[in-house]
Amino acid sequence: MIDLAIIYRDQMVRGVLGTRPAALASEANTTLLGNLAQRLVDAEQSLKHLRALGYGQAGQTLAEIVQTLPPAPKR
Repeated sequence: MIDLAIIYRDQMVRGVLGTRPAALASEANTTLLGNLAQRLVDAEQSLKHLRALGYGQAGQTLAEIVQTLPPAPKR
């Protein structure tokens, strides 16, 4: 299985450091980058799930879709 968090982390490192390979970025805080990358993966999966349930329209961000959700039922 592809680990999207690692792919996103490496892309973020390349985005900051340029074309140098992400593996050479020993000064990078890989824990922080890993956490940020995992949040990105979670957001992408949440967006796909909400769209599959019929929420949102093409081009809307996750935050925009969440704002249109009905209120949760009271417990």
